[in-house]
Amino acid sequence: MSREQGTLYLGTSGWAHRDWVGVLYAHDLSPLDYLSTYAQQFNTVEIEHTFFAMPTRQTVQSWQRRTPEEFVFSPCLPRRITHQQRLRDTQSLLEDFIETISELRDKLGPILVQLPEDFRSIEQESLAAFLATLPQQVQFAVEFRHGSWVKDTTFTLLEQHQVAWVIVDAPFLPRVPRVTASFAYVRWHGRPGYRTRRQMDPAAALRRWVPILQQLGRQAQRVYGYVHNQFSGYAPRDCQTLLTLLGYG
Repeated sequence: MSREQGTLYLGTSGWAHRDWVGVLYAHDLSPLDYLSTYAQQFNTVEIEHTFFAMPTRQTVQSWQRRTPEEFVFSPCLPRRITHQQRLRDTQSLLEDFIETISELRDKLGPILVQLPEDFRSIEQESLAAFLATLPQQVQFAVEFRHGSWVKDTTFTLLEQHQVAWVIVDAPFLPRVPRVTASFAYVRWHGRPGYRTRRQMDPAAALRRWVPILQQLGRQAQRVYGYVHNQFSGYAPRDCQTLLTLLGYG
């Protein structure tokens, strides 16, 4: 992908998946070289690791060092904040995370806030209070997993705080190509049947996203997109297919 474009950042969710050996990584490649090898193919990645555990400053510094200058990371907010405490009383945890992940420096992209599937719009007060605590110098994107959030009041709240609505391709939530910040954020979870239809033509499934991404590019300064379909190396395959369809292949 042309780094000069500066508007489209397209990658996968995570980079250290075993199914990718023989697909993206050579069988004799050391896992220590996965990230640098990945960064030769894509210009961004979501950090899944941070959803499950707080990384050390040394680990974050290592990620920063092992990637090209214009590479961008989109870390996931720890689940302790989103799932265990459901966005409540999280100021100290949030500050600690921001301080650590900021070791990425200029390579820090939007932070993904993944909400639980049972987090419904009746908890909008908790969401509003949480958004009010977010530091303005860092970008955030929220992924809602319940359809009750698909309404104008949600979009207005996100716009007020310049937080992106995460556009998803998933059965549990309608895809709504709405831009609520200066950037757009897209995630592809994979459609039902991906685990059995190994010969499925990825271009046929992804082609409809080309005009959507082009439209988002006209509305936002940057568009971040991450393929989360991890089975059998499908994520890097689908990401490469999207790049080809968009004319970057």
